Amino acid sequence: MKEINMTDKKEQPIKVEPKKEESIETKTLINSKEDVEVQQPVESKNDEMTKKVNEKISSEKISKKKSILILSGIGLLLVLGIAAFYYFGIYKYHPTQKDENIVTVNTNYILSAAKAQTFAQVLVDSPQEPRTEESPINGLLFTKSEMEELMNRRPVAVMINNHAAARPQSSVSSADIVYETLAEGGITRYMAIFWSQGVEKVGPIRSARQYFLEWLSPYDAIYIHDGCAGTDNPLTDACGNIYAYNIKDISTIGSWRWDDGVRYAPHNEYSSVTNAWEYAETRGWDSFPDDFESWQFKNDDDLDQRGDAYRYKIVFHSRLNNGGAYDVIWQYDKTTNSYKRWVGGEVDIDQENNTQITSKVVIVQEVEMTPAYDNKSRIIQETIGTGDAIILMDGNEINGSWKKTSRTDRTTFYDSSGNEIEFNRGKIWIEAVAQSVGEFDIIEQ
Repeated sequence: MKEINMTDKKEQPIKVEPKKEESIETKTLINSKEDVEVQQPVESKNDEMTKKVNEKISSEKISKKKSILILSGIGLLLVLGIAAFYYFGIYKYHPTQKDENIVTVNTNYILSAAKAQTFAQVLVDSPQEPRTEESPINGLLFTKSEMEELMNRRPVAVMINNHAAARPQSSVSSADIVYETLAEGGITRYMAIFWSQGVEKVGPIRSARQYFLEWLSPYDAIYIHDGCAGTDNPLTDACGNIYAYNIKDISTIGSWRWDDGVRYAPHNEYSSVTNAWEYAETRGWDSFPDDFESWQFKNDDDLDQRGDAYRYKIVFHSRLNNGGAYDVIWQYDKTTNSYKRWVGGEVDIDQENNTQITSKVVIVQEVEMTPAYDNKSRIIQETIGTGDAIILMDGNEINGSWKKTSRTDRTTFYDSSGNEIEFNRGKIWIEAVAQSVGEFDIIEQ
């Protein structure tokens, strides 16, 4: 729109350019569509009219802007409303229907790799390797790759202190097999066999006894211990027989004292299974024994086939009872199909993971024990021969027997019909209890 100029002359006409589109404001001042001359009023009236025109122009511009803003806001709200309705009303609450042809596959089967996409930016994972290889020690299942690595390891046997001042011990829960029996004075001791798991800290370490060497020999294991019983009697001379049996002895190599402010020597010495394997490589002891005798294994019984939740108590020495400090309780857990352990009236805890000790199978092996009649109150336990046994497994008690034909023969266990026991896969704990002084009872259902 062309600007309107007011002159100083009072009767100066306003010329309007023809053939131009006129605004609303201009049309209010023109009385005809043709070019005409309009006589202007006096100067004061012109000023008043100009002011009114400008005010009206300004007011209409503001109104026009408000209208545009209002319409824009309404349009934006409408778009947002449509988007929200589509997302919440259609997409979120009506997702793509699941393809009924997709089948969930049991994890025991091999999973195939996902189909590679053209120009894929990531590599496709390899198929999951199945666990088909059975541990000859306790029946646990491993993949072929894992078993190849394990066969380059030799089992490690560790003498572990079970004095009340040595508890809780470290890494007992990681062992594959544990043997427990009396040492002297009614105090028990462990020999833990490690193979499937390497642990950095195990102990406290204690000294060797002759009968533990006889259980150790079939494993041809690396032997960790601190000291040994040295006597003139071959039935108790552990020091001499370690050499005579050609035991792969590393004794205290790699061990250390750990001061926690609670335990003191001789209850604070620890060692490492992984360090033992590293040292074994320098000696050529880095393969599993070729002639190892494996037991037979099976899967756990189904839940509805398992026995009831009993508690079992073992007293190793009824006359040297030490206030029950070495009495053991095993309680069956039907859900996990395992046995939880208490010792000395307390929950038996692994210090390294703060969990209760458990075992898939508990064997109570009756042995003959006689005094050695020496100045150290040492004992003789018969591990070679035959005897009675009770196997706790799947919530049931299996009355059976055991047989060991020689020092290097692994003890075999049988049921009452003379059939070799098939053990559940997992940790096996062997409690060697003397017939003359030991007790085994079912104490609670």
